[in-house]
Amino acid sequence: MRKIILLAGIALFCSAQIWQPGATGYTFLKLGVGVRPVAMGNAFTALSDDGNAVFWNPAGLGIIKSYYLSGMAMSHLGFIQYYNLASSLFLGKNTGSLGVGLSYLTATDIARDEVGNELENFRNSDMLLNVGYGKSIGRKKQLSLGGCGKIVRSQLESVSSWGFVGDFGFILNPVDFVYLGTAIKNLGIPRRFIQKWEYPPVNFRQGMAIKIPFGQSHWVLSLDYSLYPDYIPTFSVGSEIYIREPKLMQTATKAMFGQESALSGFSLMAGYQTGYKDLGWSGFSFGFSLEIMIGSNLFLDIGAVALSYGYFGYSERIGIGLNYTPESKKTKN
Repeated sequence: MRKIILLAGIALFCSAQIWQPGATGYTFLKLGVGVRPVAMGNAFTALSDDGNAVFWNPAGLGIIKSYYLSGMAMSHLGFIQYYNLASSLFLGKNTGSLGVGLSYLTATDIARDEVGNELENFRNSDMLLNVGYGKSIGRKKQLSLGGCGKIVRSQLESVSSWGFVGDFGFILNPVDFVYLGTAIKNLGIPRRFIQKWEYPPVNFRQGMAIKIPFGQSHWVLSLDYSLYPDYIPTFSVGSEIYIREPKLMQTATKAMFGQESALSGFSLMAGYQTGYKDLGWSGFSFGFSLEIMIGSNLFLDIGAVALSYGYFGYSERIGIGLNYTPESKKTKN
């Protein structure tokens, strides 16, 4: 009962912050991080079972039982570059995991004089550092709690500003294969940037995921609801089919590509998020990843995703990651 009261109190406090007046800033915090979460339509709040949890729901760090390191590079609408590093450090079955994330966004613009004549190029940038912790509690470890502190720095030509925000979340596993998650992201105080005050884009997210394992593989269906103070609510749905059959995959790849091949698994992902008003495939995302066994319980993941913005074009991401689990695992973390 105490846990329920505490979680309800946090939700009420955060709801009040979501509806604070003023223009929100820190716009780049709304961009999705990680090949797998974005490919699943950003429906990752209740899943959050890899190192990207430090960006999506820090409670996911409490259910991760592996050491994880990944990097992502993104080309956004052709003129913005976005880079991320995400990691998780498993501290022990009864201790939980630490997570660290680093993001850097950059874009080039053109300065103009008072009559609109072009002067010179200048660079804009945003940087984010995340440090989080999550732990599963209870006799059956069905509830995981987590928190994350974030330092944000933004620069526009020669002007810069710092901000400090935080994330909190929980993931509940009430029955086998079903996960329920809630996250409050970007809680913080306003910052002054170029003579204007801007509020952080507080994000309230709720999600549900069904993760059905079969052998070392799994199938996932996930749903998310997301609310920002300056945008309409959005709904996301995503799915992933992950196949890990090391012996079968290695036999097949060696037959096709030679004895040095070590492909041990692959994933196919697809998703959709509402809120895009253009026609065509806007809001749809598609991705894949290949898993290569490079040591005992050590895997290299290489993935890519494309997210459609309709007439505005595509946002492409590529990623590479290392995943090590001390013990043999039945499902992918």
